[in-house]
Amino acid sequence: MLYQFDLALTLVGAFFKKLFKTKTMKYLKTIILVMFTIVLTSCSSDDDSNTSESNFIKVGESSFEMKAALVEPSFNSVFLSLTNKTEAEINASFSGTTLNNVDYFTARINHFDLTPGETYDLDDISNLEFIVNGDVINSEFENGFSQFYKSGSNADLEVTSGHVTVIDYSVDNITLSLEFERADGVLVSGTYNGSFIYLDDTNN
Repeated sequence: MLYQFDLALTLVGAFFKKLFKTKTMKYLKTIILVMFTIVLTSCSSDDDSNTSESNFIKVGESSFEMKAALVEPSFNSVFLSLTNKTEAEINASFSGTTLNNVDYFTARINHFDLTPGETYDLDDISNLEFIVNGDVINSEFENGFSQFYKSGSNADLEVTSGHVTVIDYSVDNITLSLEFERADGVLVSGTYNGSFIYLDDTNN
């Protein structure tokens, strides 16, 4: 009788041990699956973040995202602009829509049009300015705070060296980089790679 009781205990113990082991493995697999999903989500978020931050202008430690570019040849020069507004918002502003909190970079380059692989230094740029938190009212840019320019009322904000490099320029895409240094020593850098709005003013 005692022998049968011991045997029963052994069988019950083996059953619960197997059951515990099975549930533990299930829990372990579940935990691994959850962790793997979190890692994949984190990587995906990082990729999205890097994509959105690839178009920017950085002034010192402040970074400004750029969402659209404009190219406007005008007789013997070409205007190159970057802004934090989308192409749809820009096109709407041409029809009179007011835009607020506009960051706007513009450079007037002394060439008929942009050339891929060309670097334009300050001697090639007759006008240069970057203004943040401005407004577009009746298709005109107003207000805002200057971050740097080629010539202005605050000598510290004037750029003393630098250039704009057009890496690629095709019918539907432009890739460029820019580097400048202000008179107060603050460094400016930026990149843009994407579509652009082409405005041909030479026919007007």
